[in-house]
Amino acid sequence: MPYLHSHLRPLALSVLLLLAGRAGAKPVDYTIVNKFSRVTFSIDHQGFLQASGILRLSPGMITFDNDDWSNSMVAVNMPVKFLDMGDPLWNKQIRSDDAWTTLFKHPMISFKSTRVERKDDSNGTLTGELTMAGVTKPVTLALHVNKIAPNAMSGKPSVGFTANGTIKRSQFGLDAYEDLVNDDMPFQVQLEASVGGE
Repeated sequence: MPYLHSHLRPLALSVLLLLAGRAGAKPVDYTIVNKFSRVTFSIDHQGFLQASGILRLSPGMITFDNDDWSNSMVAVNMPVKFLDMGDPLWNKQIRSDDAWTTLFKHPMISFKSTRVERKDDSNGTLTGELTMAGVTKPVTLALHVNKIAPNAMSGKPSVGFTANGTIKRSQFGLDAYEDLVNDDMPFQVQLEASVGGE
């Protein structure tokens, strides 16, 4: 028995230390690396192709708890002035078209999470409120954690996410040209963030 006890003590100590470490874990605040982070979306153009656009994320913070995702929080802003459809002429046309005035008179598209749920080690759902063109609607995104590790360049603790969802633009009052452009808008968020910024 003394032999058994002497071998069980280190194991028990290791388990206790592991549990104590988990109990002491806290949500981590990360600064969005906005030079890399983007929202891309696509729209069906008359059935010929999927036209794509990009929105940049403003500088901001997110909170993520990898032990308990429900403690996490995401709040991001996307300046409408940086909306890029990939072509200078098209960018100019939509900004001068009265049909899109509602979109451009509001400077920000914003999202704030209300719930983050984990399904497995790296996948879950991100639910929140999306405000666009002055209208707020609930949305749910499929969330994937790409990586949690020190950044190879800065050495700072970093995290990367991909989130996918679909909205109907008409629900936000953006129903122009529905005979030419599909109502459904699939989108993807690519977000990188680090402790203390870049």
